[in-house]
Amino acid sequence: MSVEKTEELQDHKNITFANKTRYIVLIIGLFCICFTNGNYNVINFSVICMQDVIESQSVANQTHWLENTADVSFIFSAGAVGAIIGLGPSVPLTTKYGVRNILSFYGLLTAFATLAFPFAVSIGYYPVIFVRMIQGFGASILFSAIGSISEGWSPISEISTYVAFLSAGFQISNIVLMPVSGVLCESQFGWRSIFYLFGGISVVSHLIFFTFFRDSAKVHRNVSHKELRKISTGRMETTGRQPVPYLAVCKDKVVLSIWAAAIGGNMSLMALMTYGPTYLNKVLGLDVRETGFLNAIPYILATAVKFVAGPLSDNLTFIPETWRMIFFAAISQLGLAIGFFAMALTSSRIIAQIAYTTAIVLAGINIVGVVKCAQMVARQHVHFVMAVISLSAWGAIFVLPIIIGFVCPNHTASEWAVFYIAVGIWVIAMNIPFPFFATMEAAEYTKPEWEQKKKNTVAPEDKC
Repeated sequence: MSVEKTEELQDHKNITFANKTRYIVLIIGLFCICFTNGNYNVINFSVICMQDVIESQSVANQTHWLENTADVSFIFSAGAVGAIIGLGPSVPLTTKYGVRNILSFYGLLTAFATLAFPFAVSIGYYPVIFVRMIQGFGASILFSAIGSISEGWSPISEISTYVAFLSAGFQISNIVLMPVSGVLCESQFGWRSIFYLFGGISVVSHLIFFTFFRDSAKVHRNVSHKELRKISTGRMETTGRQPVPYLAVCKDKVVLSIWAAAIGGNMSLMALMTYGPTYLNKVLGLDVRETGFLNAIPYILATAVKFVAGPLSDNLTFIPETWRMIFFAAISQLGLAIGFFAMALTSSRIIAQIAYTTAIVLAGINIVGVVKCAQMVARQHVHFVMAVISLSAWGAIFVLPIIIGFVCPNHTASEWAVFYIAVGIWVIAMNIPFPFFATMEAAEYTKPEWEQKKKNTVAPEDKC
C-alpha cells in the first residue's frame, strides 16, 4: 500500500476539517487576542459610567478618586506597568512551557481580573490599581502570541494572512467594545455587566484555546497529513522547544533594524491613537460626539485594510518577497509620518481628519512588513523578538503622558504642531535601516546545526 493511501486511511480516523484545521486555530486565536485586549481596554469606556460609585462612596469634603483626573490617569498607567512586568517572565516561560500553556494562563489571569474589577471598585482605589496591573500583566503576551501561533501553524505561503488576521484582534476588540459598552452602560444592567460579559467570554475563549490548540501542527490530532505537508513546506525541522539565544538575536542586524522600526512606529502610533481624540477635540474644536464617531472610523477601516493587505502580500508572488515586505513597511510608516506632518501644518478640520484616519489605517499594514520580517528571520525564537516589540508599545503608553504634559501643557495648535512634526521625523528616522537589512532568510541561530556548532566549538583557553 502506498504512503499516500496509508495517510488517507489514518486521516479518516480523525476529523480534519477538510484540511483546514489551521483556520480553526486562527479563529480561536483571534477570539483570545480580541477579548484579552478588550479586557484591558474596557475601563477606558466604563469609567465614564460610574456615577453611582461616586454617589455611594463620596465622603464630605473629599474628592472621590473617579473625580480626580490624576487618579484616573494612574489607573490607566497601572495597566502599562503591569504589562511591562508581565513581559519579563513571558519569554522564558513560553520557551519552556509553550504558547498554549502560557497564553491560556495569561489570558485567564486577565479575564479573572476583569471579572473581579467591579468588586475591586466597591472596595476602593488601591484594589482597583492592583486589579488593573493584573489586567496589564495578562495582556502583555499578545504580541508574542501572534508570532508563536503563526510560527507553529501558518504555511510560509500564508504567513502575511495569518499575522494580519491575528493582529486584527486589536482593532476588532475596540470596534466591538465601544458600542456594546455604550448599550450596556445605559441599560438596566449597568457598567458592571460590561466587565462580566467581556471577562466571561474571555474565560470561555481561553478554555477552548487550551483544549483545542497545540504548539505545533505536527502533534495535533485533527491535522491531516496533506495539511501538515503544506504547513511544513519551506520550514526547517526543529527538535522540541529550544532555548532562546538572546545574545545572538540581540546582535543580529536584521533584528535590530526590526526593533528600531517597531520602536519608531509604536511610539508614533500610540501617540496618534491615545492623543488623536484630544487633538480633534481641543485643537480642531470637534464636540465629544463628533470626536467619538471620527475616532471609531479608523479602527473599522484599519481592520478591513488588514484583511486585504495580508492575502495581497501572500499572493503578489510575481514580486520578490523581500521587496513586498519593504513596500508594505514603507507605505505604512511613510503614511504615518505624512499624517503627522499634515495635522501639524493644516488648519483645516477636514484635512486633519483625513490625515488622522489615513495614518491609523496605513499604520496597521506594518504587520505584513516589519512583523512578517521578524517572523521569517527569527522563526522559533520570534516570541522573543515580538516581546521586545511589545515592550516598545507598552513603554510608549507609559512615557507619552509625560512627554505630552511637557510639550503640550495648554493643548494649543502651535504646541501640537511642534509635537507632531517631531514625531513624524522620529518615525522616518527609526525606519531608515529596515529596507537595507530586510530579508526572508532565516537567521543562522534558528537552524538545527547552529546549536551543534556551538557545542563543538572549543574556546581558545580550553585548548591544550
